[in-house]
Amino acid sequence: MKKILILICAIAACFSTMAQTEERPWNLGLYGGRVEYNGEYGNKFFDVPAKFYGLGALTFSRYLNRTFDVALYGAFGNYGAVDSRDVEFKSTMIYGDLTLKYKILRNDEYLFRPYLFVGFGARYLCEDCNSSNLEPGVSAVIPAGVGIDLRLSEAWSLRYIGSYGYGFRDDQDKRVCGKYGDQHLLHNIGITYSFGSGKTAKCPKPPKEAKGFLDADGCPKDSDGDGVPDYLDKCPGTPKGVKVDEHGCPLDSDGDGVPDYLDKCPNTPKGVKVDEHGCPLDSDGDGVPDYLDKCPDTPKEAWGTVDEHGCPKDRDGDGIPDYLDKCPDVPGIPENHGCPEIKDEVKKLLQKALNGIEFESGKATIKRTSHGILDQVATVMKENPAYLLQINGHTDNVGNAAKNQTLSQERAEAVKAYLEGKGVAGKRMTATGFGDTKPIADNKTAAGRTQNRRVEFVVSF
Repeated sequence: MKKILILICAIAACFSTMAQTEERPWNLGLYGGRVEYNGEYGNKFFDVPAKFYGLGALTFSRYLNRTFDVALYGAFGNYGAVDSRDVEFKSTMIYGDLTLKYKILRNDEYLFRPYLFVGFGARYLCEDCNSSNLEPGVSAVIPAGVGIDLRLSEAWSLRYIGSYGYGFRDDQDKRVCGKYGDQHLLHNIGITYSFGSGKTAKCPKPPKEAKGFLDADGCPKDSDGDGVPDYLDKCPGTPKGVKVDEHGCPLDSDGDGVPDYLDKCPNTPKGVKVDEHGCPLDSDGDGVPDYLDKCPDTPKEAWGTVDEHGCPKDRDGDGIPDYLDKCPDVPGIPENHGCPEIKDEVKKLLQKALNGIEFESGKATIKRTSHGILDQVATVMKENPAYLLQINGHTDNVGNAAKNQTLSQERAEAVKAYLEGKGVAGKRMTATGFGDTKPIADNKTAAGRTQNRRVEFVVSF
């Protein structure tokens, strides 16, 4: 017997590895075997010395997919047992069932292919002339079991089927005190043949490396749907729709470590450090990335006033950056915050004008004698376009304070209007009246009141 088994295995190894598959979806099997009983006459399962009750059987099955088959099984034989008192229960049995097979090993390359099955069937016992210990009839049965195929060729296989059946009737062996349904165990050994013209297998010979990564059709799985099978995919969780390389990893066209689908700056030069969005780092936040920034520590106040190199702009070239320069379009000096230094002759002129502008008494009419000094002020303003002029009008405290306030405002505006008439832009000047609120001398004396009646010029930038 041992030599026969060795010979069978050697022959099987020489044949191809296909059996019932998508290409050959139908399978017919022929078997012989033994029926074992478990009931009121005792448990004869796996009791080798027990009396032998034989059977013949046929199977007809249909391939569903690489995981499941559906099968019809029919058997004809003897069913019975001999108890400890040598009393025999025996019957001719006709049995059939419909089962769903679950294939444990789903790769067609395997020589041995075990499977499990479960289903629903019926057992019919007909009265035997040699036995009176029988209640003939039909019993519904729940079958379950295990099988294993040994492939011999693309079409032929040797098969063993061990089928357990639990019957729902408990009176067929005619024991009065029955406690549970009569059961059977069918051992079948036979040969099967696969045939038919089915679908061509989607993946008839998947790579060996894909073992353990196959789907129900025997094709390599691609869990994330990126076109790269799981057994080759180094990035198995790629989001749907993302373009990947040959390793299944999201493309990173610029090689900055941030995949294209997350990269907001996809054309970053090689070697440049980037943030989580794939954009070049800009440590000082001035809008110029570090790799181009020649002034990497630009203060926040300078944002928006830097050049293409990330350095604060200096439009007038006076060495004082625009964000600190109060006169960014006119060269100046640091002591004056980037504005030009006011010339001494200008300072003297403004001082002279302090008491050199006279008005008609109680009015905002400028006397002709004051036109000369105002003309000089106009010339200075036109020669120095960066100057801004604040015109402040003042009075003494003689009379009503409200009227003094109004008069000082009107006189300041009169001076502004005169300078505008001489070509000084009005937007460069501001006129404000202060009335008698800011005296510079004693109003109790005539000389003091004269000094307090004045127009001041304050230059700014």
